[in-house]
Amino acid sequence: MTPFLYKVAKVILDEYGSDLYKHTFVFPNRRAAMFFQKYLAEIAGKPLFSPTVLTIQELFTSLSTLLPADRIELLVLLYSHYKKISASDESFDDFLYWGEMLLNDFDDVDKYLADAKQLFRNVHNFRSLDDDLTHLDEKQLEAIRRFWTNFMPSEGNKTKEKFQETWKILYELYDSFKSELLVKGHAYEGMIFREVAEGIKEKEISDFQSESFIFVGLNALTPSETALLTHLKNIGKADFYWDYDSPFVHDDINRASLRVEENLTRFPSKFNITDYSVKIKGNYHLNRVKPKLEVIGVPSGVGQAKYITQIIQGLIKSNDITEPNEAINTAIVLPDENLLLPVLYSIPEEIGKINVTMGYSLSNSSIAGLIEHIALMQQSIRKWNGEPAFYHRYVSAVLNHPLVNISAGADAKQLKEHIIKHNRIVVPVSDIPSDTLLQLIFAPVEEWRTISTYLHNILSFLYNSLTANKHSDYEGKETDKTDEIVVTDKHNTGTDDLEREFIVQYYKTVTRLQDTLSGAESISVDTYFRLLKKLAHNITVSFRGEPLSGLQVMGVLETRAVDFENLIILSFNEGVFPLKNSANSFIPFTLRKGFGLPIYEHQDSVYAYHFYRMISRAKNVFMLYDTRTDGLQTGEVSRYFYQLKYLYNDYFDIDERVVTYDVTTPQIAPVSVEKSAHIMRKLDEYREGGNKSLSASLINNYIDCPLKFYFIAIEGLSEESEVQESVESDVFGSIFHHLMEIIYQRYKNKVVTIDVLNEVIKNDDYLTEIIEKTFAQYYFKDKENTRPLEGQYYLIGEILRSYVKQTLTIDKQFTPFTYISSEYRFNRAYKLSNQLTVNFKGSIDRIDIVDNTYRIIDYKTGSGNTAYKDIPGLFDSSKSNRPYQILQVFVYGLFYLIENPGTKISPAVYYLRDVFKDFNPTIYTDGKPVENLSTILPEFKEMFNELIEDIFNPEVPFSQTQNNNNCRWCAFKGICSK
Repeated sequence: MTPFLYKVAKVILDEYGSDLYKHTFVFPNRRAAMFFQKYLAEIAGKPLFSPTVLTIQELFTSLSTLLPADRIELLVLLYSHYKKISASDESFDDFLYWGEMLLNDFDDVDKYLADAKQLFRNVHNFRSLDDDLTHLDEKQLEAIRRFWTNFMPSEGNKTKEKFQETWKILYELYDSFKSELLVKGHAYEGMIFREVAEGIKEKEISDFQSESFIFVGLNALTPSETALLTHLKNIGKADFYWDYDSPFVHDDINRASLRVEENLTRFPSKFNITDYSVKIKGNYHLNRVKPKLEVIGVPSGVGQAKYITQIIQGLIKSNDITEPNEAINTAIVLPDENLLLPVLYSIPEEIGKINVTMGYSLSNSSIAGLIEHIALMQQSIRKWNGEPAFYHRYVSAVLNHPLVNISAGADAKQLKEHIIKHNRIVVPVSDIPSDTLLQLIFAPVEEWRTISTYLHNILSFLYNSLTANKHSDYEGKETDKTDEIVVTDKHNTGTDDLEREFIVQYYKTVTRLQDTLSGAESISVDTYFRLLKKLAHNITVSFRGEPLSGLQVMGVLETRAVDFENLIILSFNEGVFPLKNSANSFIPFTLRKGFGLPIYEHQDSVYAYHFYRMISRAKNVFMLYDTRTDGLQTGEVSRYFYQLKYLYNDYFDIDERVVTYDVTTPQIAPVSVEKSAHIMRKLDEYREGGNKSLSASLINNYIDCPLKFYFIAIEGLSEESEVQESVESDVFGSIFHHLMEIIYQRYKNKVVTIDVLNEVIKNDDYLTEIIEKTFAQYYFKDKENTRPLEGQYYLIGEILRSYVKQTLTIDKQFTPFTYISSEYRFNRAYKLSNQLTVNFKGSIDRIDIVDNTYRIIDYKTGSGNTAYKDIPGLFDSSKSNRPYQILQVFVYGLFYLIENPGTKISPAVYYLRDVFKDFNPTIYTDGKPVENLSTILPEFKEMFNELIEDIFNPEVPFSQTQNNNNCRWCAFKGICSK
């Protein structure tokens, strides 16, 4: 394969020799210029003065009197003119989206030399279309007539009326906006192109220092570019070389051919460098071996990156990559820049050098992620108890960020624990530790003009922190260049160096935005951060290396005019390659087409040309696409593959396949934990003399699933604590328990009558007071600061009030009774045999005496049964609705009897969800109430003891439950895969 740029370099060097430096070469991009210079050096074989090389954009800028303006500066200026002309009170935030759209439209109008006055014509009267439009061609007239005929707003159509009102001011806005830019000497790119194109005819040969301008590898020319090239050709100052060797770009049915014949005819080459000669049925026959083309479907973006390893190793094995340490004949093309890092980590060790030409988007960096979290946090700022406070989720996101943990790890951890412990839904600034970085980050920003200084302080601190922690391998390797990332080798990118470089770039971006907005009117904090994000997205940080050696990793546009023997194209999906068309324009399609502005056919032809040119000289082409169907992602391969398969299959050796993964669910072996000596030692902590105690809830856990018991009691696992934004059932239960304790505590060892309960039920002020106090303690976790409940908390407080009143109403049927205690706690030794005595603890919600019978009461926030069939059923884990609540209250009764022998006990369970029904909390069996627990205790105690002995039996493992219903809400089911 002879690269296109090599052929151009050869013929030009043969013609101009040592006078080459007198000429200027113009390329579509910088990458093509570098490869051209490389080929010149190879062919010359000796030192020579290099010619001037420019991109087409750089050529226009060099010929213009105007300087390119910053995008944000343009938006701010456009907004000020819009407000002045429209007399609108629209905020900059609301203007931003369609301001971007207008800038793009104005850019197109100028690059395509459209008549802006006629395009943005104000059509008050449709008949006026025939007046003073004689200078327009018939195509433009027809476009205007068709659009306004179909569009003229009917009465009551607010959308059309709004469009027409805006359309009326567009030319005035376009004109005044450009006028001020001209005064400033600034311009958007289209203005520069138009100025050069419209003024070029006045330039003579002597106005150009270069002997000639040689245009190489261009294709889709705008009218302004055509005007420049035409004038240079007419004065004998231009030569043109088109990369049109591929037969596909000459096929009339291929959109890639849209401008080919026009360019070849209008701008012919001085020297013939093509290697085709015979035209057959509209195509050119290439005398070469069929290239191999593989289309590979992979069900993942990262999976595509990983598959690169296999492809490259195959190319090395087949000798298509003869020198793995160089591999400059191979390129990985990334239409989706998000796959850059996965690709870099997937390149095999055999490849010694790589060159990343596309750069890495600043918006994908770690510091950009941190700034985005900070932005969300600052945008959510509110007042709490008179001081600024931040939403806890955004605070946690900042605290969990790696860059914060490098500098403030201990204090960040402490603050996270504090937020959870005190259930801080909003985090007041008074909670922030004194750590310097945390104080900088959590300083409230309420005015956009202070944000730049705020961010500069954070970025400076992070940079210095990373510098202080810099690995000794990189000491002394600082660089004055701040637009490149130093990469010593691809397998060790120097993480700290990367992060520091990103921070430098972000600092510059903040400074740039600050300077741009210096004269802006008031904007919101939200808009500032949105503009900053936009700037970061448009900035790429280059990987510094040897640009003309090693495996090349590049974007689609960087492949223009450059050839490779081996191409690996990722994200070869429809909608990604080519990009999905989007009508992001204020100018309607009909008018765009009539005035020669670019429409979707133009974009399609450009992408088609890039693709077919890219593969035209390749020997091996691998096209990987994502097969997943998810949301708007169809999993469909690019249309170009189908064109190759059905239109051009004679030119390629095509292979297509889909990489599949074995997704059959593996047979999951039951999890069983044998009781090793280590585990038995942990169990011994629950024996008498140990520091742990069994409980009724642990016993229920063991019955439901011995493995769950193991996780909790032996390994100490628990669900991760987090801030509760709403009152969950456990907190709701705690509040209710405490309310009942407060209410009855005043009557300890006293008789409670129906009148007492009625008095409490009627005393809403008292109930409000204790509800607010209990909320402060159990939910807000700040019992010193009781406050009125608002919003959802008020509603929950009212629900609690109704439950308390209804519970007291049920209690009236048991009056008079003597209240004994609430939250009666015990923690004692329980002897099962001479060999086994265990510690056991519990907390009885309430004890009272009715007719000389002690009621052991347990409150439950849900619903359940107060009747059971038999004692064995309480211990039977195979039952889906095992009445575990009854077992728990029986355990409490057992231990109360141990501590108070001879007591007559009647267990009861209050189910809060059932209290508004015809409800009796007394436990029943066989239709009879359990009025004396002692009568059933022998059987219960026997099974209870057997279960505890099983727990301590070294021969009985902790195994999974066989009842899958027990796993539905288990926090550990992800561990055992049930």
